[in-house]
Amino acid sequence: MGKVPPRLPPGFSVYCGNLAPVGRKPGIVACGSRNEAFDKFQTQIRISKRGDICALLVDSEEPVITEPLRHLSVRDHWRFPALNNHQVFLMVQAMEAWFLADREALAAFYGHGFLTGSLRGSPTNVEIIRKDDLEPCLKHASKPCEHKGEYHKVKHGFALLALIDPTKVERASPHAKSFNDFLRGL
Repeated sequence: MGKVPPRLPPGFSVYCGNLAPVGRKPGIVACGSRNEAFDKFQTQIRISKRGDICALLVDSEEPVITEPLRHLSVRDHWRFPALNNHQVFLMVQAMEAWFLADREALAAFYGHGFLTGSLRGSPTNVEIIRKDDLEPCLKHASKPCEHKGEYHKVKHGFALLALIDPTKVERASPHAKSFNDFLRGL
């Protein structure tokens, strides 16, 4: 029997479900590392049937100065097959940037003691916040919060994805807007 890929925690499904048309919610699969995600994407393209749409969403890991395919080709040395109707999207520079676009959701999630004023960058341009600054600033802002405690990617990340407002995220990130528009068009 083949290995079954893990399903993402429900937070990302909620985020996508908030945008996709009723009855067109995408199937989402967590793939592990970046290279595992790319390999899985390539496999899914090879085995896809006419009308299937496969999409890859990965962190850019650094500032993006070009379109996603070129960025990933240069940065990760990935060679993409013919995509036809398949799509590639970037979370710039990492998932946590999307959280900083909706600081109200962060404050509501963490509750009393959350240090909203210590968050880095502008909530209207999250793509320029360095990846290396994202987790530390979330950890600092949430450290005083007794109920949830300090930000933890696995414990809190997917729950936050379910809470953030996709409209705020796309206003702060052109790359998120591309992904959101893709979901709306399913």
